Amino acid sequence: MLGTGEDPALTTTAGVPKRRRIRIAGAVLAMALAGAGIAVGVPWGEGGRSVSSKAEQKARTVKVVRTDLSDSRTLDGQLGYSKPQTVKGSGDGIVTWLASAGTTVTRGRALYRVDDREVPVFYGTVPLYRRIAGRNTVGRDVQVIVDNLRALGYDIGAQPSPGQVVSVTDPKDAAKDAAKEGSGPAGGTKDQDTTPSKPSSSPGTSPGTDSGASGDGSPDPQSSASGSDRDPAAEGTGTEGTGMEARKAAATAGTEQVRVKSGDGVLTPALESAIKRWQTSRGVRATGVIEPGDVAVLRGAVRVDGASAQVGDPASEPLLRVTSTDKAVTVPVDASERGSVKRGDPVTVQLPDGTSAAGRVAGVGTHADADEEDRPGEPKVTVTVSLTDPDKVKKLDSGPVQVDFVSESRDGVLAVPVTALLALREGGYGVQIAGGRVVAVETGLIAKGMAEVTGDGIAEGTRVVAPS
Repeated sequence: MLGTGEDPALTTTAGVPKRRRIRIAGAVLAMALAGAGIAVGVPWGEGGRSVSSKAEQKARTVKVVRTDLSDSRTLDGQLGYSKPQTVKGSGDGIVTWLASAGTTVTRGRALYRVDDREVPVFYGTVPLYRRIAGRNTVGRDVQVIVDNLRALGYDIGAQPSPGQVVSVTDPKDAAKDAAKEGSGPAGGTKDQDTTPSKPSSSPGTSPGTDSGASGDGSPDPQSSASGSDRDPAAEGTGTEGTGMEARKAAATAGTEQVRVKSGDGVLTPALESAIKRWQTSRGVRATGVIEPGDVAVLRGAVRVDGASAQVGDPASEPLLRVTSTDKAVTVPVDASERGSVKRGDPVTVQLPDGTSAAGRVAGVGTHADADEEDRPGEPKVTVTVSLTDPDKVKKLDSGPVQVDFVSESRDGVLAVPVTALLALREGGYGVQIAGGRVVAVETGLIAKGMAEVTGDGIAEGTRVVAPS
């Protein structure tokens, strides 16, 4: 036995040298981990030293680097505009004109015509669901009128504060008062007397109104001399309201006390006057009254995607399809991965011309649909991405794109190639310092072939073994 040159202490009863068995086991483990893309070291030996094989000695070394890591995935998307929304008209009129596809319509501009009267766009979230008439009418729909006329440059005067109580005149009584004042029905007929009034000569009065009269000749509510604030019952003798108390009763008949809430607008005399000036500027009768079909309330400027009706159709039908004016990217994402995408997450959009554009997740859909063309039966939600710089796609209306989603990132961390990681027998990972010992490390984010590491003796520039 001794003549064979083998060390008796390392020979087993099966006749296989113990040292060879250790190397065979290590090789098998290394092959298994190599299949997973991770190297293995066997950091044991006499005195706690690692034992370097000839292969390890020939392995290349790399420097520990300080870098930014991000875990990203790339998904296919589509550049275009937002999902079209349908605009429906109201009233009994007939459509006589529709804005053409591709047109951008902003506040105050006509979106369509009914009975050849322009219907402009107002911005807001509450549609005009009723006739806006009657002194001190209160509501969020009135606030839409307030906001838009103010934005269009009309002086609408001061508005009552939330919590204030106002006396609201019944619209029916307002119509009677208007008739007494000689202006006709409060609502008027929209196809009558479209001649603008003469320009005002009084300073501070908008064009199209006289200092004491509205566009149709009725008293201007802002005029102290002839405003509609006057009590009709107090003018002239007539056959009604012959006494002071009778006049007071007439003045308070048909009124209701209403407390103004936050978000409410109030149809004050100043606002009525502004409405009349706005109506005059549009060439329609200045009544100070707005009907539900007089404006189209939308959330903002829109781009006309196409028509849903044609000239001659009833105005109460769906008329147009509109989108937002900003381009966006839509990306179908597996419903099971919806939680990994959050509103506000930064993304990079790879454009068809080879350039890239920064963006952010603007919305994550809540309705999952099965995509029959791509992975049939796999439910998907739509993720909408807005572009940080819309000018990047100024000359491109639509097209396929790729979107890089970053789910996790680390800035300025120490990192090594994944191949430099060694699976330790006691658990965890380590790296082998070039020409030296194996050091245990804590791993962090692993992305794009690099692994974040921290540990004793690990610093920027340290050379570690990284088998190729």
